[in-house]
Amino acid sequence: MLKSASVVLCLLAGLTAAHAQAPAVTPPPAVAVDPHAEEATPPPLPEPIGCIFDKVFLCEADKGCSAAKELGTIDLPAKFMVNFEDKMIASTNDDGLPYMSPIESASSSGDNITLQGSDGLVGWVMQMSRSEPGATLTTVSHEAVITSFGTCKPAS
Repeated sequence: MLKSASVVLCLLAGLTAAHAQAPAVTPPPAVAVDPHAEEATPPPLPEPIGCIFDKVFLCEADKGCSAAKELGTIDLPAKFMVNFEDKMIASTNDDGLPYMSPIESASSSGDNITLQGSDGLVGWVMQMSRSEPGATLTTVSHEAVITSFGTCKPAS
């Protein structure tokens, strides 16, 4: 079970690192709010999506960063299912057994969706777009950071 957890966390860790490398964005200027206007309705949660991560980088404090052939313990390409409504990401370990990790928080800003969670002593972040297929997954622990890059599309 720990093997599966580190795989999921490794994938999620890759997303955060990719997001951190994006150029800084200047926030839009403040806009006066009309107290009589209707509150904006947040967009509906997406249907479940399938994500495939095929580029992974492992970073360790004493060794630096290097390309990896596995996302944690999952051989590449690593496949994940994201179910927004059930607040769960799922994958399978190398033995073919399912592994799930709860989504502890989800936020959306414009076209971007960011998911966060933790599994034991490992934290993860997954970032994706509503309109573009690219996605990142980063997992972090006190020993290593794993950043992965891939694509997501609606599950069929």
